[in-house]
Amino acid sequence: MEQRFLLEGQALCKLMLPTGDRTFVAYNMPDNAYMTGIYLGTLAKKYAVTKADADLEKARETLRALHKLCTVSGRKGLLARAFWPKDRPLADDGGWRETADKQYLWRGDVSSDQMDGTVYGFAFAYDLFANVEEKKLIGETVAALVDYVEGHGRLILDIDDTPTQWGRYTPEHVRMREKMNALLWLQLVKVAHHTTGEERFAALYRKCALDEGYAEIAVEARPSRPPQRANHSDDVLLFLAYEPLLHLEEDPQLRELYLKSLRRSWEGDGEYPGVKPEANPFYTFVVVKYLGEISELENGLNTLRWFPLDIKWNRNTIAGYEQKFSFSFDPAVRSPEPAEAAPTPIDRRVKDWSCWVQNPYRSAGSRAEDSPLEFNGHDYMLAYWTGRYYGFVSPELQ
Repeated sequence: MEQRFLLEGQALCKLMLPTGDRTFVAYNMPDNAYMTGIYLGTLAKKYAVTKADADLEKARETLRALHKLCTVSGRKGLLARAFWPKDRPLADDGGWRETADKQYLWRGDVSSDQMDGTVYGFAFAYDLFANVEEKKLIGETVAALVDYVEGHGRLILDIDDTPTQWGRYTPEHVRMREKMNALLWLQLVKVAHHTTGEERFAALYRKCALDEGYAEIAVEARPSRPPQRANHSDDVLLFLAYEPLLHLEEDPQLRELYLKSLRRSWEGDGEYPGVKPEANPFYTFVVVKYLGEISELENGLNTLRWFPLDIKWNRNTIAGYEQKFSFSFDPAVRSPEPAEAAPTPIDRRVKDWSCWVQNPYRSAGSRAEDSPLEFNGHDYMLAYWTGRYYGFVSPELQ
């Protein structure tokens, strides 16, 4: 991660190797804010476990990067998907704009995904390592994000004052289109209150959760669909919201609704299964922590054990790391053959930028051929350090 997937603490997405037409390493960056938030939350948990000064400094560098993502647009409260030094070569398919100081470019059209990951990172940074000044900065930054959306009718407006494609939290939208966004909005407002202590955010939270019914709506945040058609990207967003909400919520009525929502996402709705069969270690650790459900713990740990390096990197990259760190990677499949229609174990899946976003019901295949793309390991690290933080993974676990 540190060698090839960070820029000033910002977590970069898909690494594009040089081609005949392009001599430099490039990145496709639609999800940098989302990923930087996840990486910050991961580093916060890692520091809480290790208490190492080096881990604290890395976490602080990424905190600064996430703050820059929240301010680089020049409009208070408008998050950017990514930032990039103007003097470095760039090859990306997004829409980029120049900063006022002409030092950076920033990518717009931010989504609820980016907000979710960003606030996830701020929540754990605030609680697990931030000093007084950093806590103040986090509170001000999260407050600006929430004020911006609430001030524009619960829409994320881009720099041209038009709503972004995936930035809607209005009552009508969460009731009729995306119940998930009710949960994501409650996460944002709850963390704003937690990090600022301002009563106005507590009032807004109660208004949304209770008066406008967002907490009830959030019970069905995960749509009822056959598992092959489920939106696994949204599943990640749900669990990034569940964890801070359940960590912070003390009201028995609201807490019970969030637990009900978590259980439904985990077990399913009676017609279709939830994420329980997928052996996702991040989801599993959250469920063990907040529902006390341990039946899938060993399967989640096996996903960490079997996680293959070539699901992220090409052979020459792996060979370089083998030499540097004195190990030998064995690409052989270790998992048992899955039952028909069951999820594909992690070591039988194709290469992907996020193995938690990846649909495990449709991702079986060979990784024998190299790809022009390589990816970071934010998904593995999030799961591993969540497990370490909650005590479900020991340092000696093999």
